[in-house]
Amino acid sequence: MKRIAVIISALAFLLAGPAGAKTVHVITLKGVIDNAVTDFVKTSIEQARAEGSEALIIQLDTPGGLLSATKEIVQLFLDSDLPVVVFVAPAGASATSAGMMLTIAGHVAVMAPGTNIGAAHPVMIAPGGNYQPIAKDDIMMEKATKDTVAWVRSICDVRGRNADWAESAVTESQSLPAKDAVTKKVVDGIARDLDELVHKFLHGRSIKLKSGETKKLETEGAQIVTIKMTTAQLLYHAINSPNVIYVLLLIGFLGIAIEFKSPGLIFPGAIGGACLLFALLAPQLPINNVGLLLIVLAFILLIAEIFITSYGLLTATAVAALIAGSLILFKAPEAPEVIPFMVPALAPSYPVIGSVVFLVTATALIFGGAILKAHRQKVMTGKEELVGLTAEALTDIDAHAGKIFIHGEYWNVVSDSPIAKGETVVIKSCENLLCRVEKAPTPSAPEVST
Repeated sequence: MKRIAVIISALAFLLAGPAGAKTVHVITLKGVIDNAVTDFVKTSIEQARAEGSEALIIQLDTPGGLLSATKEIVQLFLDSDLPVVVFVAPAGASATSAGMMLTIAGHVAVMAPGTNIGAAHPVMIAPGGNYQPIAKDDIMMEKATKDTVAWVRSICDVRGRNADWAESAVTESQSLPAKDAVTKKVVDGIARDLDELVHKFLHGRSIKLKSGETKKLETEGAQIVTIKMTTAQLLYHAINSPNVIYVLLLIGFLGIAIEFKSPGLIFPGAIGGACLLFALLAPQLPINNVGLLLIVLAFILLIAEIFITSYGLLTATAVAALIAGSLILFKAPEAPEVIPFMVPALAPSYPVIGSVVFLVTATALIFGGAILKAHRQKVMTGKEELVGLTAEALTDIDAHAGKIFIHGEYWNVVSDSPIAKGETVVIKSCENLLCRVEKAPTPSAPEVST
């Protein structure tokens, strides 16, 4: 028994690894910087700190994002008592626009060969998902640019980086490859990959924390722990795409419009309501209220087409309002704190707008045509259908009472002249649940030729 206990203890020791083994936590940020990314960074810092990590490494590759989300993340870096290392990687990655701010805000900033940093000039969002430079005479945006310059210079002062170059990245969209970024003291060094960064570059490096303390990193042989987004964060991040939000909004309104046109279907209304709720999960994107109101107006007009005969005028107006609203749905707001950086897809793309408008228009025409056809057809249900049909009298029929059976239902009937049970009657009219009948004419006998 003692021998077995010794063996088990030895195995447990080997599996557990060396006592007090150091760890370094790593997260990957790829794509647009939004509120989902902010939440991911915050929870990752908390997890790494709770698990006693030496540092949190953020592997970065981003075209930019919203200034509001960027400022929150930078503040997390500056307030963190856990060293934050920003690593622009792999080769081909970039830290442009908002990514440049995140990089210079890290306690340590490192780039992989073949990467670049810079181009942080704020831009206006143009229809179709493109961006347009800010006009020199745009006072509000010029004010925002100056505010951003002051902010990035203050970050550089805290981290000891090249503030003059950071300013030129904002005002002139300057950009640098990795080697030049090190030379100009924008970042601290170059590492080929994560292993070289952790086990060689960071080991023994002294980090000055906000508290004033200096922490010497011990990362040689440290275990690398990867933190991934939760399912909720992934969903939130996926929804925070202008194309996705736009499609969700349109499907939501379309589903509700279909439910109005055909009450009782339930499914379109349920799907539409769910899509609208998902679209509301991303309120930080700069939505233009005028554009949103135009889209709502478009669907109101489509619903009105059911009740008003406009010969297609309401539908045509709805399509025009839908296109106009789609083109201006997203815009750069006047508030400097939510101005977007240079992100090529911060508004719905033209192909997406065209596809969705076509889908909505086609659906409206199909449903509208079906409703118009139904209005023009002869009534085929209810008491109106019975007029002109023949049936057999189940009882004697007079001016006061009588019964017939037709289409699987019993009907109360009356007649101005007595009709005997079993005779054939013709229904002449129906009011409420009472029908008036007459005795069916006896078919004349065919003539016999001799």
